Amino acid sequence: MTQHRNNEIDSRDVAFATPPHLDHVFLTVGAEALKLINECELLRGEQFSRFATRSSESSLLSSYTATRAYGKNTVVEIFQDRFGGNDTFIEHCAGIVLSFDHPGEMKGAHRELRSAGIPFSSEIVQRVTPTADGGRNRSPWYEFTRPELGGISPVALFLHEMQPGFLAEIGAKAGPGGRQDRSERFNAALGRLHTADHLMEDIALVTVRLRPARIERASAILSTLGYEVSTMESGIRVRGIDAEFIFLADESPREGTVELTIKMARPAPGRRFDFGSESFLVLSPAGPDDCSALWTFLPHRKAL
Repeated sequence: MTQHRNNEIDSRDVAFATPPHLDHVFLTVGAEALKLINECELLRGEQFSRFATRSSESSLLSSYTATRAYGKNTVVEIFQDRFGGNDTFIEHCAGIVLSFDHPGEMKGAHRELRSAGIPFSSEIVQRVTPTADGGRNRSPWYEFTRPELGGISPVALFLHEMQPGFLAEIGAKAGPGGRQDRSERFNAALGRLHTADHLMEDIALVTVRLRPARIERASAILSTLGYEVSTMESGIRVRGIDAEFIFLADESPREGTVELTIKMARPAPGRRFDFGSESFLVLSPAGPDDCSALWTFLPHRKAL
């Protein structure tokens, strides 16, 4: 038996005062790399961050399992072979996911994207959970928007806005004016807090290699959403209120490479972790005073 909850789906149209926040970055890796990531004591022992592997089911992605490293306000999300449990986004080996502060700001983003002539698709994603009688309950989870980057892009750019009913259900506290606090959502979903013992604070910079035509589309999308975009010799730099993005022009097989610069609470020099041939994590790469980590993911070609 399938049950449907009467959770209210927020349909307000609210102008967003600031660009959306970086919410999380998803990556795909092969079975060997994922096994090594899950077995890494730095990660598994939660020295680096809160760390969890969980299974979920949604109307968009079907049933899937993801490994996640949680900062205060941002998450690194890792899948085996493909994003989700179906082939909906089989072409993407990585993706940047942005979120808004207040319910209804997604509608404002839709209005701006339409005005700029940028095509996109959008839907309310349902969370699917088992019930005591063996049925499946479907309830509104988040609104998902996918601006078109053109062609089969190995890296995606997504927007999402959590549904208020879901946040209330998991006990995530809202901020002033109903602000959707990412840290409260992660705390509630995990059932444990970020502490001073964790090295990872948040993702500060995402560097992506893409073909020039896709970079032009990414520039148009992000500037429409309020980001500050500046031209570099090799691509563009995009500045938001709490994270930056660099898109480097690359038409080689390296297209789709993603490098995460992660702000750390303190230096931890001399430590490198290799996860097969697809990913590696380096702590304090610039020396003993460097409070950052670089986590690199090479494009997982099976996903393309």
